[in-house]
Amino acid sequence: MGLEMRIWYLPLICFLILFSLVLGYVFLSGVDVSSISTEPEVQFVYATSGIMPQLLNTSQVDAFFVWESVVSTADLGGIGKVIARDADIPPDRKWENTACNVLVMRNSFITEYPEIASLLSAITIAGIQRIHEDPDEAMNITAGWVYGSHPIRSAGLTLNPIELEKNAFPHINFTDKARLPDPGYLQQSLYDYEMTLKSPSSRENVTVYTRALELLTGSEPELSHIPPYVRIGYLPSADLYAPLYVSIMGYEKICDRYGFCLVPDSHMSGRPTECQLRVQNSTITRIRLLPGQVGGGVMTGLGQNAIDVAYIGSVPSLMQISMGNPAAIIHSINAGGSGLVVDDSAPCTDWDSFIVWVKSRSSSGRPLIIAVPQSSIQEEMMREAFEYEGVQISLYGLPTFGAL
Repeated sequence: MGLEMRIWYLPLICFLILFSLVLGYVFLSGVDVSSISTEPEVQFVYATSGIMPQLLNTSQVDAFFVWESVVSTADLGGIGKVIARDADIPPDRKWENTACNVLVMRNSFITEYPEIASLLSAITIAGIQRIHEDPDEAMNITAGWVYGSHPIRSAGLTLNPIELEKNAFPHINFTDKARLPDPGYLQQSLYDYEMTLKSPSSRENVTVYTRALELLTGSEPELSHIPPYVRIGYLPSADLYAPLYVSIMGYEKICDRYGFCLVPDSHMSGRPTECQLRVQNSTITRIRLLPGQVGGGVMTGLGQNAIDVAYIGSVPSLMQISMGNPAAIIHSINAGGSGLVVDDSAPCTDWDSFIVWVKSRSSSGRPLIIAVPQSSIQEEMMREAFEYEGVQISLYGLPTFGAL
């Protein structure tokens, strides 16, 4: 065989060797070749909410789906455009009145101090009512609590906190009556680990909520057993907990109307760390406000008796309660408030054209990279929506063998 002929065979031999190695890996690792999907694909990146505009601005992701006011930060800052809200996400507008955030309490706290639990629920509902009665006051209070008095600097831009809240608030439905989500994908992941889940009815405590409504309609508090203090965990960087902020910073109107309220120790700070629970002008107990970083961490604090009450995302609370965290959901705080943001130059203006872009990029071998908060209702919404659209999901940087 001549030299030229041997050189011609070399690429073929190299290809056969590489193909054999790939087949060997597949079969030895137990991967079912039939499970390798040819469906359209997107890739998820788990990221904290605050960094998402920066990731989009620097082209490290193609889109992100997160809550307000991060969405408005990107919108007003010229970082991206909002192409879909909760009600636009399939299937069948199921997320339109679904609780995004909820009030949660530790079971032992409810058992030992039921009237205190109901008073805190009532004050939260009163905060929701105040948002609807005076949205301008609520936006000012929330801007001061979340951002302080200085301009917001994010992803190389400067924004006015009040203007940001004016853009964000109309997209959030503050309500104590939103239905709880059914965390299908995340719940299935627990089944995959053969964990025994609690029934949905055991995740809620209707008694506390019912008593709270009685207190709001004139029933006198019956205080017999009072804790020395109550520890409340929450995420201070989110607009979605505005009922807590408004109930504290706008306490005068709530006290005047109902005879009970949370009074901040410091009236000079936009974000107090301690309050007093007052009933008929008497301090009943003290409140410690404990800021957290992520919802899962706040729920862990509840489970470890380090926190008594929490304002937290609905999905992380449902998941941890399902896994045995001894707590219960009292009622919703808000529905809505999420948005899908893409670069201004992206070839889409709504969910349908976004899916066209998803499929186009996938077929070209460059799947869209989408940032979502891990174990959140936003992740749940995206997973169900892409499943509905026949689009599979992989985690960025990991090989894909079938749908995740």
